[in-house]
Amino acid sequence: MNVRYLIVAACISLGSSGMITAQAADPADAIQTSGRHRGEMREEMKKHCEANPQKCAEMKERMKKEHEEVRAACEKEPARCKEIRQEHREKMHEKLCAENPEQCAKMKARHEAMQKQCAADPKACEAKKAEFREKMKERMEQRREQHMESHESMVKPGSTSPDKK
Repeated sequence: MNVRYLIVAACISLGSSGMITAQAADPADAIQTSGRHRGEMREEMKKHCEANPQKCAEMKERMKKEHEEVRAACEKEPARCKEIRQEHREKMHEKLCAENPEQCAKMKARHEAMQKQCAADPKACEAKKAEFREKMKERMEQRREQHMESHESMVKPGSTSPDKK
């Protein structure tokens, strides 16, 4: 799941209720992402940050603040955030099925098999789900740490690569 998409979706939906809004302060800050690979975007952002570290640091602060606002809003309205996440999951599922129907069929078969197992043994199913959630939580935490490390290295003037510290 793309966390940025979730944050933006939450900002937009919560912004309509008057809680927060997500807008670029300057049209130059709005980065067009359609059709580009994440690696290309990361390289472009790295160049942008090397050219203008002050603006990059401001953007990082703004994104951090928006993330905290979204998190706070989700704590106030967890049902709305859950709804946003579900809509995103459905949209991504549709996109995957359109791009790769074979993979979609495999996923559907696995889902049906898991539902049958859960109907037969709910306790084992819950234990399996809890284990999966824990693993997912660890992976997401590792991803977040890696993302923050790479972003911090982009902000630092004189940094040549996100890998180097």
